[in-house]
Amino acid sequence: MEPEARYTLVGTAVLVLLSLMVAAIVWLVASGQRRDVQTYKIYFAKQSLEGLQVRSDVRMRGIRVGAVTGFSFSKTKSGTVEVVVGVTPSTPVRQSTRAVVDRNLITGLSTIRLINLDETSDRVTSPLPGEDELVIAEGESQLQQLTDHLSELALRTEEAMKLVSATLSPQNQAAVAETLANFRDVSRNAAGAMKRLDGTLVTIAGTASTMRNTTLALRDDVRRLTDRYDTLGAQTTDSVREMTGAVKQLGADVGQLASRTELLLTDADAELAWTAQQLRSNADAVGGAGRRLSDPRAALFGPADSNLGPGEVRR
Repeated sequence: MEPEARYTLVGTAVLVLLSLMVAAIVWLVASGQRRDVQTYKIYFAKQSLEGLQVRSDVRMRGIRVGAVTGFSFSKTKSGTVEVVVGVTPSTPVRQSTRAVVDRNLITGLSTIRLINLDETSDRVTSPLPGEDELVIAEGESQLQQLTDHLSELALRTEEAMKLVSATLSPQNQAAVAETLANFRDVSRNAAGAMKRLDGTLVTIAGTASTMRNTTLALRDDVRRLTDRYDTLGAQTTDSVREMTGAVKQLGADVGQLASRTELLLTDADAELAWTAQQLRSNADAVGGAGRRLSDPRAALFGPADSNLGPGEVRR
């Protein structure tokens, strides 16, 4: 019985020691988590959390700064999921920090990435009103943006395909076939049109040659006409020169005649002046004789007494 009692005692002692070791480890881990982890809450409403698990990494600038400690549907905000994360206290979580979900396309596992939009903003130090934990705002994932763009592209592609289907309707196909037939007819008639065009070009070439010959003949006629006009101009110039000399000679003769006429008029004026004086004297004499003859008595017996001037007496 003694060996069995020993084994029981040893087993009991081992169990007690293991229990104490587990309790110590749990206590140390719990105390370490309370001391070295800062808890934050994130409300996700726009992004999918597919592949996100408890203990999924929380990263900032590629560095693991914490892990997901839990998530659940929000009771206060409908349509959102509350994700609780624990990060190291030294992590610079600021007012501009945003949380986005990154998904590995190969493994399908997701992580949470923290992005600081403004490194100069204040750090988050107190919970929001009505919250018991510090809150990090939700951001916009590039993968989500790509998904949205792909969805929009798919919608536009679908609309484009609808338009293509409408364009390729039986009526439009018949119209396209008719257009192709018209093009084929035009192509067949193109050879004849080219031949007619060649004939037209030949005719145009002949017309151009005729016009060139006519132009050359016209140029010769113009040259001869120009020579004739040059000769006529030279003759006209000589005639004008002769007329100019004759006019100059005539002017000189007229000047001489004017001078002689002026002298003649001067002499005639003198003669006329002298003749006028003689005529005036004769007229005065005739006038006096006439006056005397008008009174015969005064001519015979002298003037009357009444006509005598002062101091005059009849003889």
